[in-house]
Amino acid sequence: MEYNNQLPPITMPEYGRNIQQMVAHCKSLEDREERNRCARTIIRAMEAIVPEKSTALDKETIYWDHLAIMADFELDVDYPAGTITREEITLKTDKPEYPGHYIRYRYYGHLLVEMIHKVCQMEVGPERSAAEYFMAMQMKRDYMTWNQETVEDIKIFKDLFELSDGQILLTPENCKLNINPNTLDRPGKLQKPINSKKAKKK
Repeated sequence: MEYNNQLPPITMPEYGRNIQQMVAHCKSLEDREERNRCARTIIRAMEAIVPEKSTALDKETIYWDHLAIMADFELDVDYPAGTITREEITLKTDKPEYPGHYIRYRYYGHLLVEMIHKVCQMEVGPERSAAEYFMAMQMKRDYMTWNQETVEDIKIFKDLFELSDGQILLTPENCKLNINPNTLDRPGKLQKPINSKKAKKK
């Protein structure tokens, strides 16, 4: 009898071991068309297991992102445009340093990026999980502050995955980021006069 602790770890536990095994089988197929058919079958199974609540038109992309991650980016199939790649989540070390700190997403700020790197050095456990949640919340707050619009959690999770070099993986199923837009101090936000009565007097 096999026990779970004797089996290889699952990359994305929310989909279960069967999906991970289907991905491994898909990678072993030699015919590209057969691999494509198998990949589409896996995507439909993933949608059934973990329905994406987002109403975005490209919501299916997240499943292809997850498929690529579970396959360790070694599954050669026809991914849709916009699917995440290994290059997008790998921090390139050969880029020259520029004054002002190079940041892929400037609205997050270099201090937060440095904090993400420190969190990646923490041991897996409750403290690290809490820190990862804090990072995601702060990223969503920063995004909404500077872009002055709402943002799907999955966008934040994808950015956090990239900025952490693939070491922090949050999903809508295990993390919810609830932020009231009215609590954000956005640039250009009008401030109420200190004394409104005096302001009305001529």
